[in-house]
Amino acid sequence: MFLGYEKAFDRVDWKKLINVLRRMGVDWRDRRLIGNLYLGLKIRVKIEGEFSELGSIGRGVRQGCPLSNMLFNLHIEELVREALQNSEKGVKVGAKLIKALRFADDQAMVAGKEGDLQRMMDSVNKTTTEYGMKINTKKTRVMKMSMHNRRRREEYENNNRRRRNRTDHRILLVGEPDIKQC
Repeated sequence: MFLGYEKAFDRVDWKKLINVLRRMGVDWRDRRLIGNLYLGLKIRVKIEGEFSELGSIGRGVRQGCPLSNMLFNLHIEELVREALQNSEKGVKVGAKLIKALRFADDQAMVAGKEGDLQRMMDSVNKTTTEYGMKINTKKTRVMKMSMHNRRRREEYENNNRRRRNRTDHRILLVGEPDIKQC
């Protein structure tokens, strides 16, 4: 299952992030430096030449900040680790069990069975909510891979259009997930 997060970089909870850094063994001086960059920020908005009252910013990583990508990746890494820590499901590659693959705010969840994937997604969705994040259902897709009579078949579904093509590819189905279950 391919999934992305809604406004991912804007939803990073700073207090959760500082705790993630602590659990990962980041030195207290570095955590304090990062905290000084992010915690307690105030903002004013200028509308038609008038400034608003001071407001607080409580989450998100800064655009253009060299630390932002790394901080976001650490935040998501901990989220996924926490969500899947009790799961023994995934796909074996050699001797390694792969449960999820990530790049920036995009993620792929992998499992050997549909039910296992659903349980993994239920756990990820629960933990995502606890972290103040939200799964972007518009960026979420399911890919099912299968072997049929020793011959591989590709079936692609997108916006109610279907096309079939027998090939040597292992892709069987790409389509909308059961959003109610995610």
